[in-house]
Amino acid sequence: MNPQFVDFAGFYGFKPVLCRPYRGQTKGKVERTVRYVRENFMVGIRYSSLEDLNGQALAWCRKFNNRVHGTTYKIPAQQLSEECLQPMLREYITDRMNVRKVEKDFLISYASNKFSVPAEYIGKDVTVLVLQNTLSIHYNGERIALYRLSYNKNEITVNKEHYRPLMTRQAFHAKNTLIHGPEMIDYSIVPNSLTQYDILIGSDIDE
Repeated sequence: MNPQFVDFAGFYGFKPVLCRPYRGQTKGKVERTVRYVRENFMVGIRYSSLEDLNGQALAWCRKFNNRVHGTTYKIPAQQLSEECLQPMLREYITDRMNVRKVEKDFLISYASNKFSVPAEYIGKDVTVLVLQNTLSIHYNGERIALYRLSYNKNEITVNKEHYRPLMTRQAFHAKNTLIHGPEMIDYSIVPNSLTQYDILIGSDIDE
């Protein structure tokens, strides 16, 4: 999946359900809706701004969603009320959002600077959100780091807590049974006289 779409789904708390591959009946229903809007709403429409376009689209949806559907024979607006959808309490902003991959040094790059994230996100794609002078880093809708945005260049800003796993020494208390076992046998090594080597190579030995 597109990393930003995955982040969008995590932000609003829903799980995307994929269409089965090579099965046009499922994907076709989704694409047909887009075509219906394009051919029945967008053709010949005039608007002065994005707000004007959204207002006309909302009025058009209310009109058609209160008609009996030709396939289900039900009114979509009535069916929607039975979905028990949750209200949108926060906005997912996309125009100031970027996706970055976390490098092996726990850092991501943004605007010629680098910022750290927790160690467990190495190699993963994270979403960077910029609001005024704040840089917010998210993964699956959850914020994992927050920084004051720097307008300098080639700076590295880190949070020492992100590097704690590297600085914390692991203690291992496993017992070595080879050393402490009762059946251990100690094989001693008897040193050989170097004269044997001299005899083999034909050297004279001074006693």
